[in-house]
Amino acid sequence: MAIKLTAAALVLVTTGAIASDAYPTRPIRIVDPFAPGGSTEAQARAVASKLSETWGQPVVIDARPGAGSSLGSNLVAKATPDGHTLLVNNVGLVTVPLLSKNPPFDPLKAFAPVAMVGTQSQIIVVHPSLPGTLKEFLAYAKANPGKVNFGSSGVGGSSHLGMEYFKMVAGVNIVHVPYKGSSPASTAIMAGEIQLGSFSANAMIPHIKSGRLRALAVATPRRSALFPELPTAAEAGLPGFEIITWGGIFAPAGTPPAIVMKLNQQINAALQTADVKERLSRIGVEPAGGPPQVLSKLMAAEVRKWSKVIADAGVPKE
Repeated sequence: MAIKLTAAALVLVTTGAIASDAYPTRPIRIVDPFAPGGSTEAQARAVASKLSETWGQPVVIDARPGAGSSLGSNLVAKATPDGHTLLVNNVGLVTVPLLSKNPPFDPLKAFAPVAMVGTQSQIIVVHPSLPGTLKEFLAYAKANPGKVNFGSSGVGGSSHLGMEYFKMVAGVNIVHVPYKGSSPASTAIMAGEIQLGSFSANAMIPHIKSGRLRALAVATPRRSALFPELPTAAEAGLPGFEIITWGGIFAPAGTPPAIVMKLNQQINAALQTADVKERLSRIGVEPAGGPPQVLSKLMAAEVRKWSKVIADAGVPKE
């Protein structure tokens, strides 16, 4: 029996190696589950151009927005696991199922993590009429419970859950006002309709530089290259508040490990090139990379983190 099992395992390894050697045999599709023009699309395109050059096969970005990213993600989860259909996604891959009464997929079981592409800073911004530092703002919010409103791109999005986490860590009573996107939410802050929000750094550049928004801190563990003078939340007086805004590439579960590793190696190589670094820096994204295990560990940590935030904040499931 042991000999049979060993032989069977050897066949699987050999078959996987052969599949990896031949891969890719046709165009590769990277499904982006968000509307065109976003950060995930930009990250996928930067990597796709290099994969296409290396392998001589077209690598196309297929936008499939809908249902908070679950439409496109579920399409990839059900795709043939041969490495020719991939997914680019962010924390929404974790939070959308957590907020669903009937999750379309298990984010830890339905996908084979391939590689982290990049990370991006989130910036806490307020209307210029509010106090100028994070410490001063927290004192103001605690002195005015329930009177400060924060905006988000919608219920369950990163800008919403990030601020629910902010409330928990800071111990403040501020009120959520959902909008249909980060742009209208930040516009509402500038108009004085609401007072606060946390959004990706690149989207806030013109508003902060024009003085229409005041930046209090970055939510990431390290300072942002876009705003090096801006302190982290920990430096500004709120230790424990950290959010990693990330983008990653995934394959369907069951994709041969040899193909996953071939993809991982080429994505890492692409992230080291000067032109990809430059393309990502334009949108405030820092190249990440690393083995698939980096993305696997991050996914598991994100599930634990946001499950607790959702439960403690009482965010309703739909």
